Amino acid sequence: MEDYGELLDRMVITVTSPDGNIRATINNAVRVDVEFLPGAFPRYDEYRLGQQLARLGVNTFIGFKRGRTEAYRRSYAMSAEEAERAGRPSTDPRRVRYEEQLDRLRGEGRSAGGVIQVTTVGMLRWSVEIRPGSIHRLGEERFLAEIHSALDSLLTDRQLKIIMLKADHFDLGIPGPLLERMRRLQALKQRGR
Repeated sequence: MEDYGELLDRMVITVTSPDGNIRATINNAVRVDVEFLPGAFPRYDEYRLGQQLARLGVNTFIGFKRGRTEAYRRSYAMSAEEAERAGRPSTDPRRVRYEEQLDRLRGEGRSAGGVIQVTTVGMLRWSVEIRPGSIHRLGEERFLAEIHSALDSLLTDRQLKIIMLKADHFDLGIPGPLLERMRRLQALKQRGR
């Protein structure tokens, strides 16, 4: 039997965009690295690149979830069938409500320069909008920095929302005043879109 934490620490998932020209790598620390194959970047327009990045996002998240499930399975020396049974939805009403809301959770991220807006619903529906003219104005290196900052913003937003969602359904020991501040911060952010 292997240690779950060690398996997660070693986990690295690499996924390719549907057109094969963009690669994303993610690790358990949820550090995402995106890169273009040589010569691919200048051939995109903003719409097509947004579509490829959105589909890459979905595939990366699916790969990440599968990697974590595989690490769990290996750490408990389970067969694939045993792991599948263990991963079935809970019948606990609180857990069911939490999972339903998690599947509908909207995540939002904006790049540092405001060039890229990423929106997700449950991490299985992604939208990536790129400001027109950005590809040629920024060039590949600066554009990649914008992608990474948009993803960092998205993941931070999502984690904050997950913490608040968990606190609504389970006792996390977070003081009420702190949760209320977090909710007010989210409301202000929503109004400022």
